[in-house]
Amino acid sequence: MATTRVDRSFLAVPLTAAVVTLLGFAVGFVVYEFMNARLAPIPRPTLGVLILAAALGNVTYLGLPLITEMLGEQFGYVAILYDLLASTPLLLTAGVFIAARYGEGEAVSVAASIRRVFMLPPLWGAAAGIGFLVTGVTVPDVVLYTTKLMGKAVIPVMIFTVGLSLDFKDLKRLPIAAPALVLKLVMAPVLAWWVGSQLGITASMLKAVVLEGATPVMVLSLVIADEFKLDVPLAATCIAVSTVASFFTLPVMMKLLF
Repeated sequence: MATTRVDRSFLAVPLTAAVVTLLGFAVGFVVYEFMNARLAPIPRPTLGVLILAAALGNVTYLGLPLITEMLGEQFGYVAILYDLLASTPLLLTAGVFIAARYGEGEAVSVAASIRRVFMLPPLWGAAAGIGFLVTGVTVPDVVLYTTKLMGKAVIPVMIFTVGLSLDFKDLKRLPIAAPALVLKLVMAPVLAWWVGSQLGITASMLKAVVLEGATPVMVLSLVIADEFKLDVPLAATCIAVSTVASFFTLPVMMKLLF
């Protein structure tokens, strides 16, 4: 963050991410409440997981490696803006409220959710980087070198963590998860492309935003599902299946949109 440049993307990228995520929640809610009312009853813990899966993407754990490898390290900050200024705060606020509504965990408050967001260490790092940018203060070379050296371990650890979360034991319920996965893998990148275009994001920056939108279901949603006693096995299945499927859907969406 400290070595990039301030431009309209600092507003456009988080705003695009917020719109895509919130619409994912809304459409997922409508689709599954309709299915619950008109087709067959769906247990509330299952409904909660599916609504979360429709909206929340693995925008850092997979999004960051995808962007840096496909578009270059100079676009890595797009994943940080998309995640820390929109996706994760929405997970810990709107996502937590959805989980509490459909689950059996403890009640949540607005103050507690906001406090969770501001306790995220990566958010402190992003804020520090933006602070250096705004003030024009140069980060000492020794600090940049040290953080970049440590940062090289982040991507392989992220990929390893994704691998640990993959669980294919509950595939028999894949049909009920299919609408959520279609919303996440197809609707979300199209929305990211359209919203980003309307906000003036162009060229490789827009490709990075669409890559973020096209990422599979967020690994951290499994933690929220467990905390609020939602359908954890189905949450793991959504993550696993969407991760595998994304290796096919992501290039198709990029080809169609660009």
